[in-house]
This record gives sequence, structure tokens and C-alpha cells, in this order.
Amino acid sequence: MPRYQIDEMDGDDLAASHVANGETALQALHKITVRPISPRALQRHWFRVVDESEGIVFEYSYEESAVEIHPGGPSWNATP
Repeated sequence: MPRYQIDEMDGDDLAASHVANGETALQALHKITVRPISPRALQRHWFRVVDESEGIVFEYSYEESAVEIHPGGPSWNATP
């Protein structure tokens, strides 16, 4: 099963880094979050997923409906 480097990004800044295995990049990403994912990096908080063996880079973000808005701004870590 391929291994993926998963970087959580806040704009252009690295917020967190993970490693997960999966048949696809999306399956690996779902191992670190249960929130609905969009197949495009459409938000400030997004994920860069790199297939470590092939060097292919994928970009994802949470689906718009999955982001909860709080007075201090969006919260990406809240549970659904």
C-alpha cells in the first residue's frame, strides 16, 4: 500500500505534518480526518498529499459545508 506524506497547510505555511498509508491519496487523507474532503484546495486551510514513491502531489481541502464559522474565524479542527 502506498505511503503518503500529508501536510496540513494554513495558506503557504505548514501547520502540521502526517504520514499515512492508503490505496489512494484520498484514502490516506481520510485516515487523519473524518471530515468531508473536496478534491481541490479551495480554502486557506488545505492539505498537500505527496505519494512518497511516485512523487505525485495532490491538493485537497475540507468541503465548504464542513468548515464551522466561529467569532474568531473558521475552525477546522471542530468535530462534525
